[in-house]
Amino acid sequence: MLTGIIVQTVVRELNIKGDIMKGLIIKPKWANLILDGKKTIEVRGSKTNIRGTIGIIESGSKKVFGTANLLRCSEMTYSSFIECRDEHKLEITYTELLKIYPKPYMWWLVDIKRYDIPVAYEHKQGCVIWVNI
Repeated sequence: MLTGIIVQTVVRELNIKGDIMKGLIIKPKWANLILDGKKTIEVRGSKTNIRGTIGIIESGSKKVFGTANLLRCSEMTYSSFIECRDEHKLEITYTELLKIYPKPYMWWLVDIKRYDIPVAYEHKQGCVIWVNI
């Protein structure tokens, strides 16, 4: 695990260099499953072209709790919903999912790391999925 001091230094250095890391805002229940290594697929209603290291943010916290490597994004079919149930951890049926997301996508996460101490950040009002950190 990375310590808060090291993480704050890394985030500060990235910002000084002008490199912006993306942070993914996730409800606490799901963020914790990801950071515990129990959930490696995040399901969303849109695809993303973002790849590489991203921050994992619990919604409402304004803190980065860890990082993950967003490896790929693929459309979720009924068969992938069933085959990847252990990775996405959804507790609903595929039919129920389609009512929430008419075209669901799987965002594949690897190299997940939880920080010992979450790192505070600021973002613009209204950010729902991605923030620059």
